[in-house]
Amino acid sequence: MTTPHTGVLLSIEELPPLQDHRLYEVHEASQYTRVSARWLNRAAGADQIQHTRLGKFKRWSAQNIRDIVAGVPHKPAHKSRTKSAA
Repeated sequence: MTTPHTGVLLSIEELPPLQDHRLYEVHEASQYTRVSARWLNRAAGADQIQHTRLGKFKRWSAQNIRDIVAGVPHKPAHKSRTKSAA
């Protein structure tokens, strides 16, 4: 996380422990994963990393963050598309 009003990146030791009961916003998740918020948004948009969508917003659970840090491969959820009868 960044300190209020300064945008200073906290060290891993200064970050609070991940909480399993909540979802993290992109800037929070980027602190734990040490990748940019832009990268997280793009990778999630391309379904390359695990994430949760809440409407148009992307969020990351503590387990999602742990998996990203550990390099656990993500299996994309392919949506089945049916062709309408013409």
